[in-house]
Amino acid sequence: MKKILRVFIIVISLPLIGSLLVKPPKTARDTTQSDAAKNDASAINSAFLVTVHESRGDFYYAPEKIVELMVVAQIPEEIVFSQGEDYVETASQSAYDSEQEYLKALAIVLRTNLVYEWEREGRPENLDLDSTGLCIQELRTDTDGEDAVKKKEIERAVAFTYGAVITKEKNVIAAPFFTSSQGSLLVEEAGEGDGFSLNYAYFLAQDGMDFYKILQRFYDGISVVIYE
Repeated sequence: MKKILRVFIIVISLPLIGSLLVKPPKTARDTTQSDAAKNDASAINSAFLVTVHESRGDFYYAPEKIVELMVVAQIPEEIVFSQGEDYVETASQSAYDSEQEYLKALAIVLRTNLVYEWEREGRPENLDLDSTGLCIQELRTDTDGEDAVKKKEIERAVAFTYGAVITKEKNVIAAPFFTSSQGSLLVEEAGEGDGFSLNYAYFLAQDGMDFYKILQRFYDGISVVIYE
């Protein structure tokens, strides 16, 4: 009787043991959490703070927040964001958001320069933004009055590229960038060798390039990796 009882308990327990050993399939929520965990592998935000000198005093920001503010400052005035999703039909993609691809590329360029300057200065705990020379345009830390659509698009792009920097031979590079005037230069200006053209990059995005191809257009032999 005891032998029969033991066999019965083992048979009943097998499905439970199997359920503990076999992982359930990932849901969309699990995938999102996994992606977020990968982003958290970047050491940038925990490595240093960025000092910004304002009329009110000195303020300290996490690097990713500074990237967001630099994107706001650097976008050419003539670039206007649409009210809805700006999808462009391409040969390989049926749904392509050109504005997001442009902003992703710009965010990566600015983050790369920030990290490059931080490394060049010996990886200090606090990086003085003025010493980097990155703010070609005035940096505005108060963006509460910013156009809601523009602000949301920028936040999405910076979050999507969290921790991503441009490297060459495994080293973070200096990634020069510049703004040109609107007009013929918007289409004809190539920018190769001179760095990332904020205007021409927007045209390339409108033409169907994703952020990685845009960056490859301006910088040769590069990789885009999560900074660790």
